[in-house]
Amino acid sequence: MGLAGAQKGPELVETDVVVVGSGGAGLTAATVAARHGRQVLLVEKTAFFGGTTALSGGGIWVPRSTLAAQAGIKEAPEAASRYVHEVVGDSLRSDLLEAFLDAAPRMVDYLHEHTAVRFHLQRGLADWHPGAKGFMREGRLLCPVDYDGRELGPHFASLRPPLNEFNAPGGLMIGLPDMSHAANMTRSLASFRHMARLGLAYARDRLRHPRGMRLTMGNALAARLLRSAVDAGVNLWNLTPMTGLLTEGRSVTGITALREGRPVRVIARRGVVLASGGFSANAEMRRRYIPFADHHVSLVPEGNPGDGLSSAQTCGGRFDGDNHSNAGWVVVSVLREPDGRLRKFPHLFLDRGKPGCIAVNQDGRRFGNESTTNLVEPMHRSGSVPAHLICDEAFIHRYGLGLVRPGGWGLRRLVAAGYIIKADSIETLALKIGAPPQALASTVSRFNAQADTGIDEDFARGKDKADHFMGDPGHGPNPCLGPIRHWPFYAVQIFPGDSTTTVGLRVDTQARVLDVADRPIPGLHAIGLDMNSLWRGRAPGSGANNTLGLTFGYIVGRALAEAE
Repeated sequence: MGLAGAQKGPELVETDVVVVGSGGAGLTAATVAARHGRQVLLVEKTAFFGGTTALSGGGIWVPRSTLAAQAGIKEAPEAASRYVHEVVGDSLRSDLLEAFLDAAPRMVDYLHEHTAVRFHLQRGLADWHPGAKGFMREGRLLCPVDYDGRELGPHFASLRPPLNEFNAPGGLMIGLPDMSHAANMTRSLASFRHMARLGLAYARDRLRHPRGMRLTMGNALAARLLRSAVDAGVNLWNLTPMTGLLTEGRSVTGITALREGRPVRVIARRGVVLASGGFSANAEMRRRYIPFADHHVSLVPEGNPGDGLSSAQTCGGRFDGDNHSNAGWVVVSVLREPDGRLRKFPHLFLDRGKPGCIAVNQDGRRFGNESTTNLVEPMHRSGSVPAHLICDEAFIHRYGLGLVRPGGWGLRRLVAAGYIIKADSIETLALKIGAPPQALASTVSRFNAQADTGIDEDFARGKDKADHFMGDPGHGPNPCLGPIRHWPFYAVQIFPGDSTTTVGLRVDTQARVLDVADRPIPGLHAIGLDMNSLWRGRAPGSGANNTLGLTFGYIVGRALAEAE
C-alpha cells in the first residue's frame, strides 16, 4: 500500500476494489470480493454502516430458493420470469432479469455457507400482483434471522440504528412474528407472555448497552452483513465521503475522498463499485423525478444525495430510461418534536390496512384501497396530497395509529403535540382536518355500510388475498374492513414518501456502468440504488428492492474477484 506524505499532497492508497456505500449492496459486494482473496476498501460518508438496509424490513424476494425447496414449495423454472415480465411490462431488461433469476438463489446459498448472514422462509406472504401469471401465494419472501448485537463487538457502535418507529414503546425492537403478539398482548395470555419475555431481555440489555441487543428485520440483516465484511477482512472507513472518480482516458481507476478531513486518492486496481444509495436526500433531483416534491417525505438516510449518480455521469454514465415510478413509495406521517427533531412514521402494515381505518383527501373522500401495498400511487393519481387516516376509539386502542402504539400508548401526548387530531364527532373531525363535514360524514357512513357486508364496492379492499396480510385475519367477514362508529374519532395527516429511489445508472449483467453507446466504462460498476431498478418502479413483491442490492452485489463481487 503506497502512502504519500501529508506535506506532499493527498494521501495515496492502493487496493484491489473500492466500494462506495455501506448498505446491503455495498457490504455484499465488498464481502464477496474479499472472500475471494481481493483487497477491498469500503468508504461510507456517514458515521454509520448499514445504509437504507438497516432501516428496512430486511426481506428479500428470491424465486426458487433452497429454503423454499426444503419447505416443499415447488416452483416451475419459468414461473418467476413470466410473472416479472407481466408485472414490469415492455420496459423490462430481460438480460438483467435472467442474470438476477440465475444469481439470486445462489447468492442466498453463498451467504449462508460463507458469511454470518442467515434467512428464513416467511410463510403466508403472497406476491403483490395476483392477476399476473406466475404469481405465488407464498415461497418467495425470505426474512433475516434475528441477530444478537453482541456478536458485532466494538463494531456495534458503528451500525446504523433502526427506525425507532418500528420499535415497541421504549425502544424494544420487534420483528414480523412479534407484530401479532404486540397487537394482542392485552387480550391473549400467550401474547402477553411473549412480549413480557422480550421486554425483560431488553431491560437487561439496557443495563449494559445503549440499546437492545436483539436485532430484527433490516437491522439484523445489516448487522449480519457488517459482521461478514469484518470477518472477510474488508477495510471499513466511515466518515469518508467520496469527492470524485479518478480516470485515465475512458477508464475509472479509483476515487478521491476526504478521510479525517484530509484528501485521499485511492487507486483501485480492479474496479470501483458505486453503492452510495441513490438520491433521496437531493432536493433538486427530487423536484425532477418525484411527484409532489414539496410534500414528499423520504425515509432514506441523510447521506444519500446522489453522489454516485452524479460522479458516474461525469465519466460518461447515463440513466436507464423511464421507469413506471421513480421510488419505492411509502405513506409517511411526521411529528416535529420540541427539540426540533423530525420523527417519521412509515404506515406499512401496522395500521392503515387494518379493519376500521380509511384514508381520505381534502374533499373528505376515499381515494384508494387502504390495504394495498402501494397507497401512494392513488394519492399521486388523484391529487390527494396531503391526506388523512381516519379511525375511531376502538381502532386506535386495538391497532394504534402511526406513532400511537397498540393499547393507546402515547395517545394523550401525541394529541397534545398536534400529531393526532381528536374530535367527538365526524363532522367536528372534518373541520379540524379541513374537509367538508357533510362529505366526510357521508364517506364514513357509506364505508360503515360496506364494512358490515364485507364488500368494498368502491375500491375492492380485501377482495384480493394479497390485501389480507395488511388486515386482521381474526376479523370477519372481511379482514380488511371494519366500521368507524365509536367516538371519539381520530385522524393523522399522511404524506407520500419513499424508502428507496429507483432511478439509476444503466448497467450490464455484471453491473458495469454503460455509456451512451452501451459500452461498459472500464473499472466502474453500480449496484443498489445507484443502479436503475430492474423492476423499473413496479416491484413484484415484498423484499424486491433489497434483493436487487444483495444479488447484484454478489454478482459484481464475483466478477471483480475473477477479473484480470
